[in-house]
Amino acid sequence: MHLVGPGAVGRAFLNELAALPVRLVAVTDRTATVFAKAGLDGAALAAHKAAGLPLATWPGAEVLPTPLAIALCGADVVVDATPSDAADTAQAVERVRTALRSGAFVALAGKHALAAAAAEWLVGAQRGRVGVQAALGGTGQSLVGELDALRADCHAVCLCANATSTVVLQVLERGGSLAEGLAAARARGLLEADPSADLDGSDAAQKLVAVCGAVFGAPWLRPPEPAAVARADLRALDPEQLRERARRGLTTRLLARGDRQGNLRVAFEAVSVGSPFAVPGDRVVYGYELPSGLRVHTGLGLGPRPTALGLLADVAAAVGAEVRR
Repeated sequence: MHLVGPGAVGRAFLNELAALPVRLVAVTDRTATVFAKAGLDGAALAAHKAAGLPLATWPGAEVLPTPLAIALCGADVVVDATPSDAADTAQAVERVRTALRSGAFVALAGKHALAAAAAEWLVGAQRGRVGVQAALGGTGQSLVGELDALRADCHAVCLCANATSTVVLQVLERGGSLAEGLAAARARGLLEADPSADLDGSDAAQKLVAVCGAVFGAPWLRPPEPAAVARADLRALDPEQLRERARRGLTTRLLARGDRQGNLRVAFEAVSVGSPFAVPGDRVVYGYELPSGLRVHTGLGLGPRPTALGLLADVAAAVGAEVRR
């Protein structure tokens, strides 16, 4: 196995790796790659990175472009735990494609790359070779497992996929401020260093484009840019309107909607407290509208360790193993 991106999620993954019957042969960060065919000590590498040290300072590390490192290491499984970054989308897609060309299975955490290539990886010739449990908040395996049925019958999707906004909305409904809501999300490990994608709806738009690419398939081989999706900004909400809804027994959630015709939007909507979308801030809901009714997938893969466990689940499925806890 080759891990790319030993950041917060990658370090958590390395610390859980003993649960799997795999041999870690390579780890790559932005500075270098460490490789050992006989195996590496994942916990030691995680500690090295947690101390703020680049892999370039690890004995025997080599400075290589990441796609070249992936190809040269030739691992059976590549885990890409790099943070989602719009500026890195093209490079992230190329990392996955390089791994697939090398014959590897890829467990993916980043939503930007998935939004750009979901139809290619989940529907096309590479189907079954890219795990997205972590990228879709712990719902990826449910989506992949039901993809044939969803592709045949789903006519629209509705996602409550951004837990940060849910936490902030709950604080605002109780009379708190936006700053207090963001602090609550940060305390749960949900808030990125740059929270703008959570605040302006970009995170939800990325996941919406990715899911629509998987479910609606071929027309999405050239998916729309997530930045072009109509979306609402959390900072523009009127807190008093949220509280008035709460007094009437309603709550508010950021919902991302899309259909087969390519109509996409991300907006704050009032929902009943009994709705499947009125989830607390520790989970997400991905809803698929079928002739028989709403199919719901609920995920708990939020924050560094749960995201790492999502990657672990995809690797376990790929190697046919049970996670030893």
